[in-house]
Amino acid sequence: MPKRPQVAAHTGCGESPDNTMASFLEGVDSGADIVEVDVHAAMDGTAVLLHDESLLLQTCTYEQLNRPEVRKRIDDAYLTHEVATLEQILQASESWGTSLNIDLKSAASIEPAVKLIRKYGAQRRIHITGYSASMTARYPDIPVMLNAPVELSREQLGDYDGYVRQLCNETKEAGYAGLNMHYRTCMPALVETAHAHGLSVWVYTVNERAEMERMISLGVDAITTRRPVALRKLLTGDF
Repeated sequence: MPKRPQVAAHTGCGESPDNTMASFLEGVDSGADIVEVDVHAAMDGTAVLLHDESLLLQTCTYEQLNRPEVRKRIDDAYLTHEVATLEQILQASESWGTSLNIDLKSAASIEPAVKLIRKYGAQRRIHITGYSASMTARYPDIPVMLNAPVELSREQLGDYDGYVRQLCNETKEAGYAGLNMHYRTCMPALVETAHAHGLSVWVYTVNERAEMERMISLGVDAITTRRPVALRKLLTGDF
């Protein structure tokens, strides 16, 4: 019987806009084991919660970015929500012991995120996903998941077992904690091979019941979803 996967709440899993403090709190309130946030860096190096790149990040400090007349240029959501920072998330989650998936969106976000993780001693309750080039060598105390390719070539699909052996070998040798991947590319051979290498397997973004059930049956270690309450109910038999 596969072990119970962790439930990871995708940012914006509730009614609030993605990557706001309100959406983070909805993720916590959902009872998820892990809450995901997307992180960029403002011009002054402040790690901020945003998914998409913006020229404003290159021209504004966090203080400037968070001015109402500026932040509304990012998205209409920021007419009523301030731009949240990773430090605010780490501060808020510290007393609860909330685990975090910090999805880095750029090279510029790496150093600010690492400094904050170390400042709050959060290494045991975070994983990095997203942009992770050279992180395992430079910051061996920070657990990092390798984002596996979303699209596979015809050759990789034709020799899927060979592909996953090579992928898992390279991931392990590079010092990653595991693989973070789109659920459509996750097959039994990958989960089995990854676990044999001591690697975790996380899948995203799984919102439909049939795919939730398939990922559970495969024995993945974490499932990222915009429906964490539904996934929790499915895992407890209340769905």
